Amino acid sequence: MKRIFLVSTLLASLIAVQVGSGTASANAQITPAAQSVSGVVGTAITATTAFTSTGISGTKVFVINPSLPGGLSINTATGVVSGTPTEASVAANYTVTASDGTTSATATITISISGTATLTPGTQTVTGRVGAAITATTAYTDTGLGVKYFSIAPALPAGLTFNSATGVLSGTPTEAKAATTYVVTAADGTNYAVATMRLTIAAVPAMTPASQTISAVVGRAITATSAFTASTVTGTKTFSVSPALPAGLTINASTGVVSGTPTAVATQATHVVTATDGTNYATSSLTVVVASATAVTTTTTAPSATQGCVAASIGGRLANTIDVANSSLPLSQFACSMRIGVRRAKAVVVAIAHQGTTANRAVARYSVVLSRQNGGSITRSIAMGASAGVVRANYQRLISGTWFVTVVALSPDGTAVGTYTSATFRVG
Repeated sequence: MKRIFLVSTLLASLIAVQVGSGTASANAQITPAAQSVSGVVGTAITATTAFTSTGISGTKVFVINPSLPGGLSINTATGVVSGTPTEASVAANYTVTASDGTTSATATITISISGTATLTPGTQTVTGRVGAAITATTAYTDTGLGVKYFSIAPALPAGLTFNSATGVLSGTPTEAKAATTYVVTAADGTNYAVATMRLTIAAVPAMTPASQTISAVVGRAITATSAFTASTVTGTKTFSVSPALPAGLTINASTGVVSGTPTAVATQATHVVTATDGTNYATSSLTVVVASATAVTTTTTAPSATQGCVAASIGGRLANTIDVANSSLPLSQFACSMRIGVRRAKAVVVAIAHQGTTANRAVARYSVVLSRQNGGSITRSIAMGASAGVVRANYQRLISGTWFVTVVALSPDGTAVGTYTSATFRVG
């Protein structure tokens, strides 16, 4: 008798479950499968879309779980959620079940209700440049929040920091960022409020030329660098350099030209030249090395035809040439002469006539740098032979534009003996 009673109880429970919710079927579904609702306490939400079903043939009843935020309700015949929320609720997923007592299907509604809290200012705009501190944003004031915590999304550019207690954005950006809208959220665990920030970080503009090199010798005046142009700095420009230049060298604050006679040896270092008008700025790099005068004193006499110098010849047709006599080079031991040839097929050849290392022990090789005025350079390293001759650096498939050549003569131990920089010329 007891067994019969237990079996009857289990069957009754099973029947009750099936009638209340139905049995989920792979063929049954309700559409849309997912919806989202966002609202504010005290304001009617936009009602959700009524569901349509397939695979459920009987009269459908819609239920939702867990319970909706206060003020919202579900229409049991259509599944529509509507109403005017009376309490805040963080974003949460709610499961809507449609059942005819035999078959059931489910869908999801994501609901978030913000309180009546607000943030002021509602929106802010931040613009800056890489390497320059931004103006800190305004601290937020709120209504309707208790002790709050601020957060921001998406992730900020490197170098910027966000104060979680005040919502203030500050710092010095180290990377560029295209215009992006950020969402600032203030929450006290129950209510929350949002504001937006529009952030743009520009890259540091480059000057022309983008880079230059000085290889100097103590006690000998250098060839002055080229004057800079900075199209992004529209006001009256002031030039500065950091770190400080080697002793004896100075920068012209109006043009950025570096000149002078170095008075002490300096290891190779890269200096940043900055042009600014007080609002805008641009930068360029300057590599400087100063060798000891003793590095070039144990040399032969100046090259001459009687010492085996030959012409710095370049074969083939040339669209343009720049001929450099020994007297135009930074020191007599630099080379016999040079020729820069530009071919019509966007190619450049730099020919250097030399005495050879037997006669000229001051120079062992050359670093030949072909630079484009708008940025970019190509470096070739060529070694002198023991006997007099001509060494050549070839550059092909060049981009049309304005170029110039920098030649650094190097001693056997790699010390820079002198530097020659040509006038600019067109390629293409």
